[in-house]
Amino acid sequence: MATLTATIQSKELMRKVSFSAIIPTSTKSLYDPSPVKEESGPLKTLYLLHGWDGNHEDWMQNSRIVKWATEYNIAVIMPSGENSFYVDHPSEDNYGKFIGEELVEETRKLFPLSDKREDTFIGGLSMGGYGALRNGYFYSDTFSKVIALSSRVFQKHDPFHDLTDEDAVNKRIWHLLGSKSYDDVPDELDIYHLIENCQRKPELFLACGNEDFLIEENVALHDWLVKNNIDHAYMKETGIHNWDFWSKSMQKALPWALEK
Repeated sequence: MATLTATIQSKELMRKVSFSAIIPTSTKSLYDPSPVKEESGPLKTLYLLHGWDGNHEDWMQNSRIVKWATEYNIAVIMPSGENSFYVDHPSEDNYGKFIGEELVEETRKLFPLSDKREDTFIGGLSMGGYGALRNGYFYSDTFSKVIALSSRVFQKHDPFHDLTDEDAVNKRIWHLLGSKSYDDVPDELDIYHLIENCQRKPELFLACGNEDFLIEENVALHDWLVKNNIDHAYMKETGIHNWDFWSKSMQKALPWALEK
């Protein structure tokens, strides 16, 4: 297993951007007694997004993602999202295009990754959970499965949040929406609109802890999916907005993603 940090020049963000990568190899530590999994063709890949105030190192520093990637023989690409919510901004910082197009194209050139939709997944937590939902459905020809953990769920006429709150997250949301009202949320940022109008829906794994401050909007999304007969996996267990819950969720989400 190889782990590395790389920097690429992004045309969509007009600057250098760092990401971490986990790439399965045919070699391993002499102290690991488990059998080596021989590689067979291009690798299945998970593009994995961090949450608010994190960076490309979060998953590797706070979870056992290297161990899990080794166990399931899957490549994991983890970009820095810079509190962007992983969408295209009015400022022309095109984080959505960077995640859904450019990063995929560039990492497929750099590493032996499969270019098949059925082998390409996207996931994330909190802000990154929203990014996975938005980009998974917006770029549904690229991603076949979405893993959304403790996600913020933007929608028009949001009943759960008030944009007039003067906190740092809401100020960032004003910036990316170009508005201080959820009535003006563009369709391409409204998760419900995206899912409803997606012609090639990715499979979805949705999870949120019962004590998480985002539980209401995640339950509401789950209920809406059930009401509209949109198949998905749903994990709702004891837990708060922390790495204990996200680690537990990811251990269930990875084998789900790799099911045929």
